[in-house]
Amino acid sequence: MYPSTMPGSITSTADLRKHNCFQVYHHIYRQKQITQAALMQDLKMSAPTISQYLNELLASGLIEKSGFASSSGGRKPTLFQIIPNARMSAGLEIVSSRALLIITNLYGEVVFKKQLAVEFSNAPSYFDTVSQWANQCIRQTVPDDGRMLGIGIAVQGLPTATGLTGEMSHLPGTMFRLEQFSSRLHYPCNWIHDVELAAKSEIWHNPQIENAFFLSLNRELGSALIINHSIHTGSGNFSSIIEHMCLYPGGRPCYCGKSGCVDAYCSSFALSQIAGEPLDIFFSRLRLDNEYEKNIWEKYLRDLAMVIDNIRMVIQNHILLGGEVESYMTGEDIRQLAAYVDEMTIIKANDLTISRGFYGKNAAAIGGSLYYIEKFLSQLPL
Repeated sequence: MYPSTMPGSITSTADLRKHNCFQVYHHIYRQKQITQAALMQDLKMSAPTISQYLNELLASGLIEKSGFASSSGGRKPTLFQIIPNARMSAGLEIVSSRALLIITNLYGEVVFKKQLAVEFSNAPSYFDTVSQWANQCIRQTVPDDGRMLGIGIAVQGLPTATGLTGEMSHLPGTMFRLEQFSSRLHYPCNWIHDVELAAKSEIWHNPQIENAFFLSLNRELGSALIINHSIHTGSGNFSSIIEHMCLYPGGRPCYCGKSGCVDAYCSSFALSQIAGEPLDIFFSRLRLDNEYEKNIWEKYLRDLAMVIDNIRMVIQNHILLGGEVESYMTGEDIRQLAAYVDEMTIIKANDLTISRGFYGKNAAAIGGSLYYIEKFLSQLPL
């Protein structure tokens, strides 16, 4: 979600110049390609003013000429576009058994993706290994000319309000500090709860998402409440932890220490454990109509429907699914899930909508890369 207006008040001529240049850049950004005449018409600015800002943006390396527009006669007008790779940012997702690095450009397009198999350990050797690998990947992908904005780190835990310490939610005793990464990475970095970043990446991809409840069906289930295009974080530093609401009292043990939590039934890890096979094998057999997998899948969908119905008892919002399990789901699965919710709910409002996310299991890492992209686009330092 790029900003439509530059934040802050205009109190001087310099502020006005920055504001107008901001408007020109973002209009080019949104239109993809545009002529000077169209900029003048759309932004209600004079030819000398538009020309001045175009020259500034060209000199800064943020935009470029991209050919010519069609013309009914006379000289063809020049087209301008932003340079997507003028700035880039990385997202680093940290989970128990791997690290995922994704680099995106100013449009959020993925220009690099690589995974490192490594077991999390709160030890210097772990932070050395991951940081050296990430630094090398970035150095080989992004020119060393200041265009790399930073690294948004997605963690499966809840960073504290100060953002300095966090813990892997499913690995007790793994409290660690951001400094353990920031002192080793060669770029600015920050960390955010992975499901919050995953939800933000879906909002970026689809700005029409205004209000929704996001369920990330990954190894550890996560959730986020989206209100007015933003993640609602409440009074703490997280959005919601539906995964630890009780689904079956006294049921399957959860990593949090309780029993019967949603995570123990609806996470991708739980589904794989219950089925006794990896998800790719489970779903390939399911699509062949194997009875064993069909029974497990029906029970999974009914449990997930119960979770969605419970959510809707609190807030009736659009349901957005993401994560590893969602990446295997079909349109028929979504329709069956909706039917199960409708079957069990007492609210017969006929307003339930369930949709699939766009980024699947890569959403958190992409959201991490967008953290610094959004900051750049909202400030546009020249």
